[in-house]
Amino acid sequence: MRHFEQSRLPEGVWGLHDHSAPHLFVTTLVYIASRLLGIERDDQMIEPARRFLQAEGVDSIPSWGKFWLALLNLYDWTGLHPILPELWSLPRRLPLHPSNWYCHTRLIYMAMAATYARRFQTPVTPTIASLRDELFPQGFENVDFPASRSRLREADLFARPTVWLRAGYRGAQLLERFHGKRLRARSVDALISQIKWELNTTDHTSISPVSGLLNILALWLHDPDDPDCQQALDQLDLWFWEDEERGARMTGARSASWDTGFALQALSTVPQLGGVPDALRRGSAFLRTQQIEDSFPGFREAYRNDPQGGWCFAGEWHGWPVTDCTAEAVVGLLAADPAAVPETALRDAVRFMLRGQNRDGGFGSYEAQRSVFDLERLNPAEMFGESMTEHSFVECTASCVAALAACKEHSPEVIDGAAERALSQADVWLRHNQERDGSWRGVWGVQFIYGTLFGIRGLVAGGAGPNDPALRSACQWLLDRQREDGGWGEHPSGCLTGRYVAHEESQVTQTAWALIALLEAGDSNWTAISRGARFLMDAQGEDGTWPRQDMAGVFFRTALLDYVLYRQYFPLHALALYDERRKTRES
Repeated sequence: MRHFEQSRLPEGVWGLHDHSAPHLFVTTLVYIASRLLGIERDDQMIEPARRFLQAEGVDSIPSWGKFWLALLNLYDWTGLHPILPELWSLPRRLPLHPSNWYCHTRLIYMAMAATYARRFQTPVTPTIASLRDELFPQGFENVDFPASRSRLREADLFARPTVWLRAGYRGAQLLERFHGKRLRARSVDALISQIKWELNTTDHTSISPVSGLLNILALWLHDPDDPDCQQALDQLDLWFWEDEERGARMTGARSASWDTGFALQALSTVPQLGGVPDALRRGSAFLRTQQIEDSFPGFREAYRNDPQGGWCFAGEWHGWPVTDCTAEAVVGLLAADPAAVPETALRDAVRFMLRGQNRDGGFGSYEAQRSVFDLERLNPAEMFGESMTEHSFVECTASCVAALAACKEHSPEVIDGAAERALSQADVWLRHNQERDGSWRGVWGVQFIYGTLFGIRGLVAGGAGPNDPALRSACQWLLDRQREDGGWGEHPSGCLTGRYVAHEESQVTQTAWALIALLEAGDSNWTAISRGARFLMDAQGEDGTWPRQDMAGVFFRTALLDYVLYRQYFPLHALALYDERRKTRES
């Protein structure tokens, strides 16, 4: 409850994040959770939310909300578009087959399909009966649920249902009416087997807490005594985070390997400082243990990329390695202690990264893109964008180029002809996808400053010199957006529109990104660089930390993420590069 209180918007409702507009989906779920935890309906904490829900109409909640409400018997299953388990039984060569979907999306819908087939609803208790009245003042029995399937609150949407998706829904409705019971049973059994495989390759955590909870529900409905279900329930605590200030909340991901890779890169620029050599040694030792050393039996049947050689965002236990997590781990290890990294580890890492390169030369995240068709037209998750397939990402591409280049420098024997071709193709992709104004649009951070940092890193790692036209254009784009106080700031609202939106105040993390980019590119505007460094030094607290500001990470264009350590190791890295350049200039 403390977290609900801390995260409430000024209007008394809730959004997707601290900077969000009021969100029907989030407010509905928080309201219901508060009531189930014992908060009375007239409590001042949730009373404004009830007014909001009744004014907006809960029947216009996005599809994922309809799903959760149906499970709680606060909505009827007839008010959902069918989530067909039979999709997974289609021939895999078909473009629509879920194996072609982005991994997060396909795993969420895999468990949702297995659960949808059961049509489970919790019994109507006095609290559920009261919630029905509170959410539907016109009377629960008077709600036309089938008519509400496509009723969606406009302000909650990022990806509005297309004509292709609406046609697919009509086809799914027809198939739902006439599906064969035997095929349905076989399809559900196959999904349950795949869910169990997924749990056993992720230390029973799943790829995310959303998938994890859905997997638990699917297994429990299939067999309440399933041992994998119980183990997954026990592991659910791994996703919880709690502190006195903001209370208990479920994190979207753990980030130990990701943070360690960047921390090693930052610390390796200041090895002379007290405590740093020991931190580098311990960080390197930890990160070396987090590489996935062996393939998972059955990964092809589970529609998975071969994980051997990769690093995960969280740790080896997570079982879902990512190209850029692998790349940043490799760069961090080679920066900290190259002699301690086995050649076999680097060779396996290179092979894993190459498996993530797309046909166009860019790199995907978990996997290479599998479909040449625009599956985004069929995106059923209305709140999120670019979530149906892998894409080529500037961050993943640049990180992999940096890692391959570092391997080429320290262990050239692990770079074969395929890796050389990958480097060349990635360089072409980076240049081709640079915006006309010199920037790149990032995907996993906010957004053009973040993307431009990686675009510059990738070009520099690929061999671009200080006078390269693409580098000069990128640096000029950054210089043009420096604020009067010397810092940089980009507002996260631009993620919704795909445009750069200037922030009203400079942001520490984004200033560090801009400085790292300018310094690694060898930009000659020392006055601008010095002003940026001065901003970071002035913003630092007496204890050496920098203050919490706006969230700098983003997921699927709409969900902002707070990477706590970003505001520590990126400013450190920027200032260390600045000091190195300053000393060079003075000498």
